[in-house]
Amino acid sequence: MNGPIQSLAGQLLIAMPNLADPNFWQAVVLLGVHSDDDGAFGLIINRTLDVDLREVLQELGEEAATGDFPAVLGGGPVQPSHGFVLFERGQHEVADDEIAIADSIVVSGSTETLTRLTQEVGDTRYFLLLGYAGWHPGQLEREIEENSWVIAPLDTSMIFDVPVEERWAAALKLIGIDPGTLVDAGSTEPS
Repeated sequence: MNGPIQSLAGQLLIAMPNLADPNFWQAVVLLGVHSDDDGAFGLIINRTLDVDLREVLQELGEEAATGDFPAVLGGGPVQPSHGFVLFERGQHEVADDEIAIADSIVVSGSTETLTRLTQEVGDTRYFLLLGYAGWHPGQLEREIEENSWVIAPLDTSMIFDVPVEERWAAALKLIGIDPGTLVDAGSTEPS
């Protein structure tokens, strides 16, 4: 690569069928950080885990409020016991320990943020994601050149309005790709 890279932070990475790593099979990753020096950090937004958010809150010693909680997502294969909260910003001021991914979306690794969101009565939509996806400097750029990933602009409805199991196909459609036309776009996950 020549010269500094153009940051892809705030965009979606969509795994192509030739990406053989089972951790990323049909993954949609929201990139939070991407730079020459730091590499890339992202969260997979289309993998549900068999984890109940109430149980997570109890393990943290927090009271679980009543009502429905969102699914807990698998954010990626790196540090799967570390949690991140992806939420709508609303009127919330971005704190020092948070990353504003877009004007309307923030990521926090703070337990306090998770507790606040689970106890607030309001319209703030959020997900707890366990783990993250990370790339060393230059690694993601190589994978994009190898056609393992395509890039799509962030559409916040992808995160909060599209059902988790439909996000891969919906993300491809954002950039005009019909998932049914992709080679090896079968329905079975690689082993």
